[in-house]
Amino acid sequence: MTDIAADATNVVLFHIAPETSVNPAELQRILLAEAAAFSVASRPTIHPALLAHRILRGTDGRLLWEIALTGLEPPDDDAPAESLCEALLGEVRERLEGLGRVVSFASYTDLVFPGPGLGFCRAPLEASRSSGFSAGLAQASAPLLGWEDYATDAGTAVAGAELPEDLLAEIEQSRGEAPAEPGLKPVRQGHMYTGASDKAHLAYLHDYLESRAAASSSSDRRKVIAFRAFQAREGSTAAINTYDNQIVTWGTGWGGLGMLGKVMARAVANEALRDRLGRAGLRYRDKNVYDVVDLRAKRVITGRREALETLRSSVPLLRVLIHAARDPRTRDAVTEAQLVTFMETSAHIAGADGIATQALFNWIAHLKHWAPAYVDGCLDWALPQADGGAASVERDQRLAVLVGRYFYGKARKLKWIPDWRQFQLYCEHMKADGLDCTSDPFFRAAASPSSDPFAERPAPRPGRPAKPQVLKNAPLAGEPALERVARGEGSLRKRASGPEIKALQEALLAVGIQVRGGVDGVFGDRVEEAVKAFQAERGLLVDGVAGQATLKALDARLGAVRG
Repeated sequence: MTDIAADATNVVLFHIAPETSVNPAELQRILLAEAAAFSVASRPTIHPALLAHRILRGTDGRLLWEIALTGLEPPDDDAPAESLCEALLGEVRERLEGLGRVVSFASYTDLVFPGPGLGFCRAPLEASRSSGFSAGLAQASAPLLGWEDYATDAGTAVAGAELPEDLLAEIEQSRGEAPAEPGLKPVRQGHMYTGASDKAHLAYLHDYLESRAAASSSSDRRKVIAFRAFQAREGSTAAINTYDNQIVTWGTGWGGLGMLGKVMARAVANEALRDRLGRAGLRYRDKNVYDVVDLRAKRVITGRREALETLRSSVPLLRVLIHAARDPRTRDAVTEAQLVTFMETSAHIAGADGIATQALFNWIAHLKHWAPAYVDGCLDWALPQADGGAASVERDQRLAVLVGRYFYGKARKLKWIPDWRQFQLYCEHMKADGLDCTSDPFFRAAASPSSDPFAERPAPRPGRPAKPQVLKNAPLAGEPALERVARGEGSLRKRASGPEIKALQEALLAVGIQVRGGVDGVFGDRVEEAVKAFQAERGLLVDGVAGQATLKALDARLGAVRG
């Protein structure tokens, strides 16, 4: 048996992730106290004085516990069969219970501890992630490798290589931690879990969104309420389906090849969620690009379609997504990411100020979520035809028919015809929300309309005189959207676009207000700045919103300038 030199050094590194509820700085303090009294119960001959500890905290909140061992004596033949590294790992895990977990560990030395009776031998100077000492001290500062380092573009020595078995085992174990999901069942070539039967999760969503709506402005409140209505219809925030052309759809209809990237970008800003997905071998990068560990191929799949296909093929990983949306530690982040994306996309409806009922708003938002291009501009087209004065239930019923005609008119121009029965189901949802249009012949038809609603606008209803023109001066006068605002029906603000914004820009320039960037028909920061300048000049409320008072004042100023 070979003697050990007194100056021989062995180093073991433990990479530690604190539990979500544990402050990393506090965990570092606790572990420093533990290190002061650290001993190895299964190796009583190793004096604590032979162990030197360092506990470092990284900028990402994770910790590195370094244990250096010097002057070790060879074990006798009765020593435990486990390696010393395994013994240290057990001690560290015991001290971390309830506080954190060992993400990975590595050992570096110029000696190895063999099993009983084999004696000591010199080890080659090569890095290893084995459970015993097997690498040279010269490499003790080498970084611990995570699965992300094996991505093809990681820029590491192992980029593109197969993942080692211990990393694969960690990922498989992490995926297995997600609860079984009875609703996740094969459908055609994929799977589907709607989440509609998860009463506890739906109750959480109702309460969360109720609170969110109460704290929102009136315009945002109806968007939150519309999102809440989706949860039992489109699928909850935990829903999964993998049977359509989006490959993987998560939550309330966020398709992998479409809007899921926007949801993911917001969701993974949450550290707890990012860590949970990372432990399961899933990382969102940017612009719908993912890294997904393929356990069968033992490689990291990077990209869009291929990575989503890998995600789709792993039922345990799909369960991780479902559970992340329901887990109290991460569900708020998932819900908020989907809600904000919904508010900025499907629920961002130009002309919505002209809608009286929440039911019609919900319905149009649902149509836009289904086929956005078929809804954009629908109210600009429909409102001038739905005469009848101020917003009301009766006018909303007329608007619903017009929006439906617009929706299918756009569909025939763009060549994809949405399923008529699905459309009628959404109309039933609108009825359940309080606006019943189902008796109208349009909605009762056996098939979607084949006529072109844009070929000829319907004549105004008999007995209803055309609304008088409020604005008198070009370029404002006669522009339908501006006339509505001048009558007190809505307002123009940031993110609006179209001919009415172009007319607004031209009018501001005509009265001497600078519009930086020129006339482009887009209500952005520069137009808001110009509107504020005009409002300040005329003694109006300076809010950057072109409402009734602002447009009337601008129209009057145009008349004065032109004499």
